[in-house]
Amino acid sequence: MRSFNLTTLSIFIFLLCISISFTFQPGVVLANNAQGNQDSDLSDFKKQLELMEETIKKQQEMINALKEKIESKETVAYASVSKIEENKIEQVIDDYLTKDNTREKMVKAGLSPNLEMGYNKGFYFKTLDDKFSAKLRNRMQYKYQYTDRDIGTDGSPEEDESTFDFRRIRTKISGNAYGKNIKYKIEWDSSGTTVNLRDAYVNITSLSWANILAGQTTVFTRQYLSSSSTLQMIDRASVSDEFRFQGDERKRGVAIHSKKILDGKIDYLVGVYNPQVRATDNTTNTMLYLARSSYYPFGPYVSYKESDLEYTESFKAHIGGGIGFEQIGQNESDSGENEIDQTQLLGEFGFKYRGISLLAEYHNRKRKVLDPLEAADLGTAVSAKESLHDQGFFVQGGYFVIPKKLEIAGRYELIDYGKNHPEGGTLGLVDNRRFYTAGLNYFLKGRDHKLQINYIHREEELSGAFFGDNDENVFLTQYQIYF
Repeated sequence: MRSFNLTTLSIFIFLLCISISFTFQPGVVLANNAQGNQDSDLSDFKKQLELMEETIKKQQEMINALKEKIESKETVAYASVSKIEENKIEQVIDDYLTKDNTREKMVKAGLSPNLEMGYNKGFYFKTLDDKFSAKLRNRMQYKYQYTDRDIGTDGSPEEDESTFDFRRIRTKISGNAYGKNIKYKIEWDSSGTTVNLRDAYVNITSLSWANILAGQTTVFTRQYLSSSSTLQMIDRASVSDEFRFQGDERKRGVAIHSKKILDGKIDYLVGVYNPQVRATDNTTNTMLYLARSSYYPFGPYVSYKESDLEYTESFKAHIGGGIGFEQIGQNESDSGENEIDQTQLLGEFGFKYRGISLLAEYHNRKRKVLDPLEAADLGTAVSAKESLHDQGFFVQGGYFVIPKKLEIAGRYELIDYGKNHPEGGTLGLVDNRRFYTAGLNYFLKGRDHKLQINYIHREEELSGAFFGDNDENVFLTQYQIYF
């Protein structure tokens, strides 16, 4: 098209030039004209030549402008075609490279590393055959707390407290090794003066109905089996803290468990652990025996994460329970003796539905004293064959006033100590403790990035040598980032 236009213009200009040249040929001037007329004709001819040159110049400018316009359109068309072809080529290459057999061939040929790396709720790398993987995650919880105290443990007024604190600084590595059925997790906390190992275990999932877990991890109650990053309140319930075995929620041992019985409607765990705190080797010939199970009548749901952030569309609930038994010594002088038989029962209930959530736990603990406990050890003497019987419960719930963003929450707790419970020291015995908590949660980016505010009112009823109540008011706010 371009060459046709240029040819037509060239012929047109050529014919125009010939026409002008014939019209103004000097040879057509009559020989018999006078000499004066010749000078006039030459002047006119000169003007006509100048006019012709000007016309040719303008025509040439028009030709050049037309050429530039044609070339510009062709360049744009060529660029568009080239872009389309380039996108098609890139798509074909991407489709080819994402095929598993292609990547395997490239690895074998040495053209690609046998690793995949990236970020997916944590920085990870894994082998292309999925036999090995590791994911690194970090979590920081930064807290401010103001505590308004009434009295101290000795009955005298106690100073209020205002402080900033790192509640948790956790680093976790998890993944699989030698295949997808061998999973592991290692987590430690560095918020204190020393690095503290929290979890370290291997979970073998070859049998879906009987996974084998060995190592150090949380045990028994649903609140502790739920990650601290998914709590509805800033801290777990004081009831859960009180009824930990030997004051520690983590134990070292081995367990058989599953969450896939009857299509996920039943989960269970049966385990044997060291009875002491996690970092202590067992020095007695007895162990801690635990068993727990949960039933989900309306099908499985996200029950080991508090708050209904997922906005569960249909009503889901769980009913659970557990039992624990240990026989352990208490006194430093004869720690090898079996001084106490402790049996503990647990009951659980909870549900979630369209932003509403509820969670409740009941604990019942009975400790039978086999050998006398001296006052120097537990604050008050407990004779042999005597029993200590304590119980407690909490119930908490929340509702998202703005779905998946803003939640209000509340919790009530009661710890009821039995007769001769060794609390309160020489001043007397603690009858019970009550806790009232109100909370506000704002989720910036799911559970991993959130801001929490809590107000706690604590009441402690005392009896014995000292009569009265010991109350506290606590204000807390916490920022969490998990990546």
